[in-house]
Amino acid sequence: MPVSKRIIPLLALSIAAFSPVVNADPPVENYYSFRFLKTDGEPREARVIRHDAAGRRQVIQNGILVSYKNRNAKKVMIAGDFNSWTPAPMERSVSGVWYYLYSDPDSDVQCRYKLVVDGLWTSDPGNPNRDDDGAGSYVSLLGAPRAAEGTQLSFRRAGRDYIEFRLYKPEARMVSLVGDFNNWNPENDLLEKDHNGVWRLKKRLTPGSYRYRYIVDGRWMPDLYNENTASDSNGKLCSLLKVP
Repeated sequence: MPVSKRIIPLLALSIAAFSPVVNADPPVENYYSFRFLKTDGEPREARVIRHDAAGRRQVIQNGILVSYKNRNAKKVMIAGDFNSWTPAPMERSVSGVWYYLYSDPDSDVQCRYKLVVDGLWTSDPGNPNRDDDGAGSYVSLLGAPRAAEGTQLSFRRAGRDYIEFRLYKPEARMVSLVGDFNNWNPENDLLEKDHNGVWRLKKRLTPGSYRYRYIVDGRWMPDLYNENTASDSNGKLCSLLKVP
């Protein structure tokens, strides 16, 4: 019937438009293309095509790409749970980005790792996921996501040059960040609230010491979970952030 002929195509179109999209695997990349990486970043999932160990045929490998830019380094290695903490060499791109593909990771297991830069062991500065290594430093984390952040939040590193400011205030309507880095202007840096009631802002900061406070619905307050404090020009308590 004429009516049904109109309804069926429209119904099919509606289903197609509103059906959930299943996340596809990352696109396949040629492993050789990593030789031309120009920038580093957080570890990311990667599917690469490369030759097998015998060099006879090409295979597709799933993994996590770890990258670290240091044009001056002569040798960079990576060591972690996935290789029994035996340093393995990273490869260098023509632009000075060192890279390593952690192949076939277990999606249910979180791995710890560190970089070894010219003999110096260090956490990955491009990976904000890290933990205390028990020796006064940090170890970087790969794989399974970390547990929920909770509510007692402060700032944290979010890559090489960025700091992520975090404040749990689900009832707040507006939160801004003021400090030495923005001349204490409440309009410069507004935080955004996520679905868990956590307000967030990523800000690029150069090395140095910065005093700061939050303004929550017009009320000025320090970062309650940052134990480092100072006083502003009026003698009021504020928080202190030191960027190495």
